[in-house]
Amino acid sequence: MVPSDRSKTSFPKPERDIDLYRRATAALRAALPPGWNIESGKSRSLADAPERLSISSPNGEMASFAVIAARGVLAGDAAKFAESIAGSDRGFVCARYLSEPVRKQLDGKGLSYADATGNTSVFADRPAIWVRDRGADADPWRGPGRPAAQLTGDPAARVVRALADHVGELTVPELIRLCGASTGATYRVVETLAERDLIERLPRGPITSVRWQDMLRAWSSDSRFRDCPTTSYFAPGGVASVFQGLAKHPGLLYAVTGSAAASHWTESAPSTQLQIYADNAEALAEALGLRATDEGGDVTIATPRSAAVFDRTIFRDDIRFAFPTQACADLLTGRGRQSEQGSHLLAWLENNEAEWRVSLRKKKSS
Repeated sequence: MVPSDRSKTSFPKPERDIDLYRRATAALRAALPPGWNIESGKSRSLADAPERLSISSPNGEMASFAVIAARGVLAGDAAKFAESIAGSDRGFVCARYLSEPVRKQLDGKGLSYADATGNTSVFADRPAIWVRDRGADADPWRGPGRPAAQLTGDPAARVVRALADHVGELTVPELIRLCGASTGATYRVVETLAERDLIERLPRGPITSVRWQDMLRAWSSDSRFRDCPTTSYFAPGGVASVFQGLAKHPGLLYAVTGSAAASHWTESAPSTQLQIYADNAEALAEALGLRATDEGGDVTIATPRSAAVFDRTIFRDDIRFAFPTQACADLLTGRGRQSEQGSHLLAWLENNEAEWRVSLRKKKSS
């Protein structure tokens, strides 16, 4: 096989383990000969990669691999990965990017691998598999990290949404159970919210007050919709055809956000631009017949950094829309008229709090 140079990536930075896995297996699938198939095992959650990967030959023989998903891999990690593989099992490492020194270490430990840029090495004795391909020579997404104490990432999204969508005192352990984030991450987000004067909490006690309007604005500023991995698409049949298509695919996990979602609570002009979160953006685009474009698109599909965007979604005409707090946050720091629409939706939320905030007292007593 002749190595190909994929140093220029044409897709967003993979964030979740499942996105890393999908990109890695796409590179592997492209390198396999005709007639060979790839099958994926079960995943623990929407964001996790499958636990097993199977490759079958045209005559039906199958090789199975334990999947190891990792965003950043150092050369010293190869030994740890190898130790985690039981007995004679095979290991398949999928990552955002694997440098040459790391790839050499993985080769030395007998581990198969593929990264999102196309660097691929997969082998097995039976069936006989030996696939190698070349991707990028440098990490195309490497850059400076975010400053500390910002409301970014999955834990912040889970905590902010839980606090905004509910009303009533609650302890941090209760918040952990409510939002689903880890204990350490939840405490760190709570500390950030308290430092920024967005909540009031008794010393070692419950959260007694949430300035949810200011909190939504702060979260919107730190975690903008356009900061997610996004792809712009052109809908040949227009926005109306996209809504029709969404209603026909209830099995796909998505949430329409932005202006289209806000229109259900505030008066606004018909949407000519759609913003959609999707668990699998490529699958959704294919199902809707959308065409990827660099400019002039009327649909933007984002891969969310947190599954919280799918919490408490609302169905209207068989179409799933984001909860108003999510749509509001996505609009407040949007472009053009979106920030104004976000302010209108925030005003509606303030004036109609009883319609959307869930009382924690009712939840505890039920």
